[in-house]
Amino acid sequence: MGPAGSGKTTFINRAVGSPHVGRGSTSFTKEVCPVRYPHPDGVRSIILVDTPGCNAVMTDFHVLGEIALWLTRVYEKNIKLNGVLYFHPISDYEIKERMTRNYNIFKGLCGKDNFKNVIFVTTMWDRVSEEVGSEREQDLQSNFWREMISLGSTIHRFEGTTESAWKIINSLPASRMAERRPLQIQREMVDEYLPLHGTAAGRAIIDRL
Repeated sequence: MGPAGSGKTTFINRAVGSPHVGRGSTSFTKEVCPVRYPHPDGVRSIILVDTPGCNAVMTDFHVLGEIALWLTRVYEKNIKLNGVLYFHPISDYEIKERMTRNYNIFKGLCGKDNFKNVIFVTTMWDRVSEEVGSEREQDLQSNFWREMISLGSTIHRFEGTTESAWKIINSLPASRMAERRPLQIQREMVDEYLPLHGTAAGRAIIDRL
């Protein structure tokens, strides 16, 4: 997950070797796109899920609705995620209002019980110097993402290669389905029958209006 243009589709393309995952005739992902791929260990397969991000065409509620619909459908089948990656371009210098909004929606979607299963993936390191990128990375860790990191979230750099993508994927511990927790938005919409605007993620959008 993450804002439009943050590198989500590129990450999956590097991992699975496909140049077209999640893309139609435009340069951004318009719908939730799960991709099954055999794990290099030769024992199991994994499913990487590409998601849309907010842009000039898709509003916050549209994007959240697409993601929530997919999440509720899989949860109703008793399928729970092993982890969630949140993408952020390190080339973005300022923490803009849009980034804060996206981050608050993401926190509400996951819920505190799942922060330990979140990886913040910084992208576009080729657009900044190591010194500048490291300074921004430290600022994100110490300030913007501090709450989630204090509850177990981690940070990894995506360097644009297949090896880097799999290093990040493999940093998530493999867990059995019975050991996994549903995301907060899954509990709210499936177990508690809340409408989208009544969920924590939905309220994070409404509160900014």
